[in-house]
Amino acid sequence: MHKSNVVVVGSGTIGASLALICAIHGWTTCLVGRQQKSLETARDRVQRAWNELAGAELMSAGSSDWSERLEYTLDLSAACQQAEVVLEAINEDINAKQELFLQIEQLVPDKTVLASSTSGLPVNDIAKLCKNKERIAVAHFANPPHLMPTVEVVPGTHTSPDCMNTLCTFVESLKKTAIRLKRDIPGHLFNRIQFAMLREAMALVRDDVASAEDIDNVVKQGLALRLAAEGPLQQMDLAGLDLVCSVSEYLFPELDVSRDPQYLHQLLSMDYHGSVNGKGFYNWTKEEADRVIDKRNQEVIRHLKQMQV
Repeated sequence: MHKSNVVVVGSGTIGASLALICAIHGWTTCLVGRQQKSLETARDRVQRAWNELAGAELMSAGSSDWSERLEYTLDLSAACQQAEVVLEAINEDINAKQELFLQIEQLVPDKTVLASSTSGLPVNDIAKLCKNKERIAVAHFANPPHLMPTVEVVPGTHTSPDCMNTLCTFVESLKKTAIRLKRDIPGHLFNRIQFAMLREAMALVRDDVASAEDIDNVVKQGLALRLAAEGPLQQMDLAGLDLVCSVSEYLFPELDVSRDPQYLHQLLSMDYHGSVNGKGFYNWTKEEADRVIDKRNQEVIRHLKQMQV
């Protein structure tokens, strides 16, 4: 694939990180925002992400010319005229995504591939208003995209094999691993597995089994130490399926099976919104939130370096 003309629509945290990795890996990239202020914020996010990569020595010194390949603009029409790949990275609002894809479809060349970075919305719903649904799919870059090495590539009912192949090749050009799903399913892989854990963790707090801190620690200092090298299906095979079945027989009936997030609604009704307003399962300051995110990123970087050995 010739490395030119990638458009990233959406200048938030995900979009800025996406635009950086595209430019780093040789793509002429255009980051499209809605307001000049949001583009200025995106510049800062891009620079911070680059500093993180460079500081971790994950990029060679020769990669520093990425800034010459990255353009910031408010003009979606002009950006899309010669696009080969368009990545949508706006908020998880299905109506907004539908309208945006309809607009983009009318602006890009016939062979342009369009992909949403959604973490779980159905491809068919996103492409609902579009005429050429065969060139629309999902490319879900795990957060933060400039660090996380996997990308879920998800087809809709009408997505063509050529579109999927092009997206997987594009993902691999960014030195990422393309996780190619056979079909679309709400939440894809990443969020379905993640939210199964989140649901159980919330239930344990709700039922006053343990503190939020202790629940997090059993994951951070227990499960997570194994998961980087041993996926859940590998773990079951290694433990022995007979043993897993025996435990499942008594444990499955005890696991939370809530069909709606009542506990989260309860927290929101009490003005608990998480780090955004300082109140959630923990009390937060901006400095503490930044510290945890930085520590998380440094841990990801440590594992990335191990994977390179």
